[in-house]
Amino acid sequence: MFGLSRPLALLFAGALSLTVVAPGCGGATPKVINRKDPEAKKRTRTALAEAREAARNDDFELASKKYTRAFETSEDIEILNEHIDVLLHGGEAALAESVAKAYTEQKPKDDRGWALLADCLLAQEKARPALKIAEQMIRDDEENAAGHEKRGRALLLLGRAPEALEALRRAVAIDGENVRSLLALGDALVKSGNVNEAALQFRSAYKQAPEDPEVLVALATAVREQKDWDEAEGYLKKAISIDETMGAAHYELGILYNRKSDTPNAEAELAKAVELNPNEARFWYAYGEIFRLQERSEDAVNAYRKAVALDPPHPKAAAKLSMLLIEEKDYEGAEKVLTVAIRKDGKNATNYLNLGMVYAAKRKSSQAIEMFQKFLELAPPADPDRKRAKEAINELKRR
Repeated sequence: MFGLSRPLALLFAGALSLTVVAPGCGGATPKVINRKDPEAKKRTRTALAEAREAARNDDFELASKKYTRAFETSEDIEILNEHIDVLLHGGEAALAESVAKAYTEQKPKDDRGWALLADCLLAQEKARPALKIAEQMIRDDEENAAGHEKRGRALLLLGRAPEALEALRRAVAIDGENVRSLLALGDALVKSGNVNEAALQFRSAYKQAPEDPEVLVALATAVREQKDWDEAEGYLKKAISIDETMGAAHYELGILYNRKSDTPNAEAELAKAVELNPNEARFWYAYGEIFRLQERSEDAVNAYRKAVALDPPHPKAAAKLSMLLIEEKDYEGAEKVLTVAIRKDGKNATNYLNLGMVYAAKRKSSQAIEMFQKFLELAPPADPDRKRAKEAINELKRR
């Protein structure tokens, strides 16, 4: 997730410098308020300290209340930024959305609030409403780099990669020093298979913010794909040294160790990742994969179940979980997992293949054939399981 203002470790390192901003239209001029009221400033700092302490203790509901109190006292937009950043990093995107939405209702002409709301929507993969906000921001100001950046991220979620890249390149062309835009463009390039160009974008971000853990993690992932494993490990360890609570850094380090066949360290880092970010489905999926590779089926099943239960679930977790359940001859459990997964995502071919296997094992031949045929409709031509599905259909028809 390429989100908001600054790393949490830096936010929590000391008191926030309270340059107070009066929210207004677009690029409002910052001005100081309550400067003659030391008691108001004291209340702001107290509430902010309490909010950060609650966040450190993973009490995000309390943290949100305290951040709200701090913002009401000062109306400093940086407090709102931090509030939402903390909630998003804590896996509380829905709560973050409600906070941002409340601000846009109060200050509908301030595009900073709309930008924050778009970030919250994108964190929940609500691409269409985020795209609508981004396009309105661009209509209001064609040179709004944040609007183009959020439009690109929304288009990427919608599977419109060429348009996404165009939008993100526009954001970088408008403001080539904006770290968030550089990260978003690099992320889109990675997902489009252009790792080398992505690495260049991440290196540009690194020049702008060499101490930003998010930048370090992004650069490390690209460098890792270029097979520069030692360099990637260095960036990830630096990120962790800056913010040891950053689950994404531990996750990426676990993936790196797995690539290096260092299973014990891979497991340890992934365990840390899920401990720090228990609401991140991809962390649980990778944790399950480490257990599966070690043939620790029970641990793998538990991790995959976590990845399936989260919203949104990991797209591959149901298939992996169902395969383990099929191996254990728990056909009822596998059927339940797969039917729920198909209801949520009707375009995942592998889930139909596995459900066909379940029905075949339960001697429900007609239903099994239907699932195998659905798999063949959705699977790409080069999928190696197409042959297996066709053979299964022929065998079932002979029964």
